[in-house]
Amino acid sequence: MRWMRSLMTWGKVPRDCPFASRFDCPAPLAAARDLTGLRLFRQGRCSLPKKLRFYKHLLNQLDLLDTTGKSKVRTRVILDSESGQRLDNFLIRELKGVPKSRIYRIIRDGQVRINGGRSRAAARLGTGDRVRIPPLRLADLDRAEATSSDRWFIPQILHEDNDLLIIDKPSGIAVHGGTGQKTSVIQQLRMISPGYLELIHRLDKETSGILMLAKTREALLAMHSQLQAPNSRQRMKKVYQALLCGRWRGKSRTVNRPLETVRPKIGEKRSQVSETGRFAQSIFSPIELFQGFSLLEIMLATGRLHQIRAHASAEGMPVAGDKIYGEKEQNKALRRIGLTRQFLHASGVSFRHPTTKKAISVQSPLPESLLSVLTQLREEA
Repeated sequence: MRWMRSLMTWGKVPRDCPFASRFDCPAPLAAARDLTGLRLFRQGRCSLPKKLRFYKHLLNQLDLLDTTGKSKVRTRVILDSESGQRLDNFLIRELKGVPKSRIYRIIRDGQVRINGGRSRAAARLGTGDRVRIPPLRLADLDRAEATSSDRWFIPQILHEDNDLLIIDKPSGIAVHGGTGQKTSVIQQLRMISPGYLELIHRLDKETSGILMLAKTREALLAMHSQLQAPNSRQRMKKVYQALLCGRWRGKSRTVNRPLETVRPKIGEKRSQVSETGRFAQSIFSPIELFQGFSLLEIMLATGRLHQIRAHASAEGMPVAGDKIYGEKEQNKALRRIGLTRQFLHASGVSFRHPTTKKAISVQSPLPESLLSVLTQLREEA
């Protein structure tokens, strides 16, 4: 207890402090606002970090440490429209701009509680659940919000109603946050949209085109059921356009190659063709042929990780500009004609509206950066 005396000799604690009766301290701590001037003595067996944690905890308990930079503890009651979602996804939307690493840390530390008890990030929330959200420093929130706007983009809306939001995603920005991603599409959209907003599907960072989001929990589940429908008539139809390296032979071709997700020690995860992988089907149809390249339309029957890119590579014709599945020399030659990204664009989607049940079709034309590459290829032919 000798290391505690160093704090008590710096000032006197109030009478209601549980330690007050054990120490005779000469001066009050009423004017203390921070730890400046606190003398830290290396006494006893306790380490200096442990002493500092105790000092900060004690002053905080006595309400003498300056906490004006923190938000207050608040409790959120889960609504019917929010039930069923994971705790981490709820907090990511609720704490707009806060890094995901920070959110997972406060969950692990037990600072976030559901109905008074600790919980896991994957826990599902139910209607009426009370979620305790701990105080966060306002400076950290402001800094995180500023970081989120570092690569701000103005979304081009292709379709919007009370249930759905469909945008034209630009290349070069991830749809969701993760390791090494400072910002994301969903993070920025949640900052400007106060209501419920969740991704219906995903696009690779370098892929442009149609990205769908749900504004209600019911719409999200209904759209997911269309993505996973076993019947092709009920299944959502997603169409992409891609420039492949090599000259396509024949007409339309269905590629049925099972894909397995591989997580290397270095670099991002990828898919590879494997007999033990999951069923994956892609339908390739030629649009235009060039000298050494082919523009194709691809329709997906399944939605595996990097499915088009992995299937194209397995056919010996990788997507032009693909840094993972493509070849460096080919990509270097393509950069000379203006291709600085992978040539893959989500160009169309058809589905049944989750509420009205009407057939909806949305199209997205190729961006100018990709059209200019096609112009160059036509001139060289």
